[in-house]
Amino acid sequence: MDILKKNKMGRKLIIETYGQGNAIIVLKGGKIIDLFIDPPANSKFYPPNTFVEAKIQRRISKRGGYFVKLPNGCQGFLKSKTNYSEGSLVVLLSKVFFDEYKPQTFTDKLKIISKYFILKLGKSGFSFSRKNSKNLNKEALSPILEAKVNDHNGIFIICRSRIAEICTKQFDNELEKILIHHNSITKKLSLNKIYCDGLAKRMALDRYDIGEKNIVEEEGVFERFGFWNKIDELCQKKYFIGNGSYLILEQTSSFFAIDVNSGHDLKISTRDLNLLASAEICWIIKVLGLGGKIIIDFIPCSKSEKSEIFEFIANFFFDDFIRNKIWGWTNGGAFELERERDKSPLKLLVQHN
Repeated sequence: MDILKKNKMGRKLIIETYGQGNAIIVLKGGKIIDLFIDPPANSKFYPPNTFVEAKIQRRISKRGGYFVKLPNGCQGFLKSKTNYSEGSLVVLLSKVFFDEYKPQTFTDKLKIISKYFILKLGKSGFSFSRKNSKNLNKEALSPILEAKVNDHNGIFIICRSRIAEICTKQFDNELEKILIHHNSITKKLSLNKIYCDGLAKRMALDRYDIGEKNIVEEEGVFERFGFWNKIDELCQKKYFIGNGSYLILEQTSSFFAIDVNSGHDLKISTRDLNLLASAEICWIIKVLGLGGKIIIDFIPCSKSEKSEIFEFIANFFFDDFIRNKIWGWTNGGAFELERERDKSPLKLLVQHN
């Protein structure tokens, strides 16, 4: 029985043991819609959202922070305006590692993220996301939040817009889950000085509502269904999108560049090629977790076609889980957007595969 053909239109989670945890592909209708991969076992960097107890080494005022010594013996960089004394121990949270020539960046603004809530550690209170519906019954939820804040010192609860999807009872249950998780992190940190809250499996399960019957976790499943080959394609500089057309993908020191090329097929119209490229580019950005400034060089097109491309990209990222800004067309004719980094570069994650 082909496990990938069952429930064709629903989502599936395909899980393979890999590196420090897992490699995970999210399928919908047989197409990859997301990808989560943990770093290789011998990696010198931490997955995002890893809590570590680090030692302050020295302040680098021109760069706005400190060099720190990490539990794995490597050097990291803490971006912070807080005054720390040399040699002091501080609990930090890892940011996404994306430049192998620089130390991994950390923050002292600690937070725990789930589908429905963000817990900010170190201060007390609660708030609702600005994106929450005006019809949300905040009066009914506020007493629940206030009680939880009073029972837990030093937590600030942010209710994400997705709470509008759940009833009050489920709201209470989900809130209790993340608070229990917070207590677990605190205990494990005191014992091991490190806790990874951003491994692929937890991120994938938290981000997508997928029942157990649609989760496939088998050794060798990526190899068996050719997923490693697809991942290898995404690691290449040139990515083919059909009709002889292709994209050139390149990370520079300051931005990620995507160049649309028509290739040898001259029959496809500029409009159709740019729209085809738009769909593939949006998919690549999400699956690879591309972040920072992203500049796209489309095939030159008319003003109306530019509006069509802008609308397509803006709609695609409208309800993105990751924060983004769609700047649109520049005076020079390129398309620009900016997105928060949520994944390390794929090449760094699969370099030993």
